[in-house]
Amino acid sequence: MKLLLVILAIPLFIFQADAYGQKGKNKKNKQLKSEPKILEVYGDSLRSDSVVYYETEIGFIMTDFSDKFKGKWNIRVMRRQAKAVPDSLQQSYIEFNEDTLFTAFVGCNKLSGKYIIKGPTIKFTILDTAFTACPGEIEQWFIKLIQERVSYFGIDEKILYLRDQAYNIVFDCARMPVAVPDR
Repeated sequence: MKLLLVILAIPLFIFQADAYGQKGKNKKNKQLKSEPKILEVYGDSLRSDSVVYYETEIGFIMTDFSDKFKGKWNIRVMRRQAKAVPDSLQQSYIEFNEDTLFTAFVGCNKLSGKYIIKGPTIKFTILDTAFTACPGEIEQWFIKLIQERVSYFGIDEKILYLRDQAYNIVFDCARMPVAVPDR
């Protein structure tokens, strides 16, 4: 009798071990897939013993930095390359408006364009197409760097860093004080 019980138990044990191994493999495969996360909620308004599944993307709301950008920023330093000697700019500024428009002055032309902020990234587009010829190449470098290299930013109340893909600082800016009108 005991022998018969052992003979019947061995295939059952092997079947359960195989099934247990399959469960582990399926869990690993599910984690590798990039499908929406499933949020599990217990109960509903009608029955407390039910299970309701919702397929949803789990995300977050990005911080709005537009208020911090508003105003004029003095462009102190422009770096053409990460480890090269930076250009010190004087009388240069970039001004951010409420409606995603900006103006800039870096030499002899007043430039204008649009900027888009998404999370920690920023993208600039110059809208002006006609410029007067300027002595030197600072303005040409500014246009190239602001449109093609700047991707990220770092900002607080007094300092703005415009950075490239590798987080190297391209432009170092300081907030210009707001002029108080005389009474």
